[in-house]
Amino acid sequence: MQRFQTKSSLDDVTHAEALDKTGFWGTRGAGCLILCRSTGRFLLGKRSKEVDEPLTWGGFGGAIDSTENPSEAALREVQEETGLPESATPALVPLFVFRCGTFEFHNYLAVVESEFAPVLDWETTRAGWYEWQRFPGPAHFGLTAVLQDAASVSTIKRFLP
Repeated sequence: MQRFQTKSSLDDVTHAEALDKTGFWGTRGAGCLILCRSTGRFLLGKRSKEVDEPLTWGGFGGAIDSTENPSEAALREVQEETGLPESATPALVPLFVFRCGTFEFHNYLAVVESEFAPVLDWETTRAGWYEWQRFPGPAHFGLTAVLQDAASVSTIKRFLP
């Protein structure tokens, strides 16, 4: 049984129209940097050649659909892109909101208790658990933006063991 509602074809049309106008998939997005509380490591994914900003490393996320708020979209995207186990529902902590023109992307820290083996979809070629500040590169610009935001870094450090 799927935990989150799937995207509608109308949402995909709307997201594609936004891409043509702004360069971003959708008018708003949301995603997560996943932290395992017990190990202090972060799950990062390497984006596939099939998506914008290919072959960069970052968190998991995407467009906010018409029936979702940012936190619902972030959780849905994480589940779709990592196969997040039902038992690993994370606590979400708001981080930096990226804004560019009319587009905004809501970043969250998703705190899980245990590391899990991600089940990747077509958007991600590799994934791994990495120590704080020992992330692979090149970094996706969104990950860089979060790590350059002092308030987000302060929040993340509060959850490190």
